Amino acid sequence: MKYIEYDWDLEPHRILLDPELDIDKLGWRHGDYFKVSNINGRAMLVKVDALEKFIKEGEQHVQAE
Repeated sequence: MKYIEYDWDLEPHRILLDPELDIDKLGWRHGDYFKVSNINGRAMLVKVDALEKFIKEGEQHVQAE
């Protein structure tokens, strides 16, 4: 699905999506995590599975100790 004429505010620390973009239809929820991938020179956001997020946070916690 392509979105044309949407207004996105892109900053180095955040991306503010257009208010017309319905994230509920995409299944996105508050607290979701995304990782940035580079596919043939195009940036792609990939939703991180909740279990993967939990494991990575646990790894970071163990390394900090």
